[in-house]
Amino acid sequence: MVMFFALPRELRDMIYTEVILYSHPRPLLGHPQWRTFRFRRVEYAQSSVTGEFGCAYSLECTPTTCANLLCCNRQVNREMLEVMRLIKKTDSSSDGSNDEGDALAARIDVIAEDESFHYFTFLSVPLVKTTPVVYDGKSRILPAFINDWMSTYLAWPHRWLCSGTLAAKTSTSRIEKLIIDIRLAGDRTRKWTRNNNQSDRTSWAVCAALKRLMENGPDLSSSSTFYTPPPSSLSTAPTTMRTPPRITIGHLVLNVVPPPSSSAVKFLPRHAQPNEVREGMVHPQSVASELLDVWAKIWRGTEYKGVLYQSLLEGVDGVEVCVDGASVGIRPLGKELRRGRRGRDVRGG
Repeated sequence: MVMFFALPRELRDMIYTEVILYSHPRPLLGHPQWRTFRFRRVEYAQSSVTGEFGCAYSLECTPTTCANLLCCNRQVNREMLEVMRLIKKTDSSSDGSNDEGDALAARIDVIAEDESFHYFTFLSVPLVKTTPVVYDGKSRILPAFINDWMSTYLAWPHRWLCSGTLAAKTSTSRIEKLIIDIRLAGDRTRKWTRNNNQSDRTSWAVCAALKRLMENGPDLSSSSTFYTPPPSSLSTAPTTMRTPPRITIGHLVLNVVPPPSSSAVKFLPRHAQPNEVREGMVHPQSVASELLDVWAKIWRGTEYKGVLYQSLLEGVDGVEVCVDGASVGIRPLGKELRRGRRGRDVRGG
């Protein structure tokens, strides 16, 4: 550290900036025979029911935050915070908005190939905020089977064993802003010859990846549930306890990115029927509409996938859908859910 502080402040700021803004390179699919060495597909039988069929997650190491360097000593902490404020100020002034910009946002890259297969890569996560949370109705001194039995037959002693210092504790990390870039590739005609699935594959694939991220952490490819379907977010069993999410998200941006040479790409009409077999790439506005509509399906919960992904309503404050960076719609999720609960409690009180 003595040698580091001997460097001029300008060089230290450059090092801080590189650490803060580090990102994995965006992947290219390349030849199909190499994809198994770079991505890992889900392999449970029910993946077509949960909407995760065709999802593959990068085998690249998970990007790290700058927390270790940020907390090593007070001087580094102070200087890095100054650099972060400068990055936010520069980013917000460059796009002419009053928000903090996207420079410090976490990013996930998705390649949507033929509307059938989706390749996810976690590119960067500069900052997270970790807070301790308490399991609802779980004691840290009881085995799981005794915990379930007592919650059913000995409710009062169980409540005492699940309170105060005896309550089971964990931690939740919050990502203030997560941007998922959905890069379109392929052709509609190949979709029907590869998996013959419905047109809303992209929206449910994104929901499946978000659920995996929030419940299992950022290392998507090595999840312990990789070969088993995710549990439903709702259950009528009295012994089921809600596990706090490992990651929550403040502002989620789903950005549909057309191909770089979009002028040479033949797009389908914007309002083409979902089951229409025509040569051409799906229109970016069609994908954006699909990404907006999926949250209404989750709110209603009238189908299995809508119920399965209702935990996203609590873990994500709000969603903004964009096409090539231009906003096309916003959906409030967690904020609206909590507002409705407060109103219900006031009416009930």
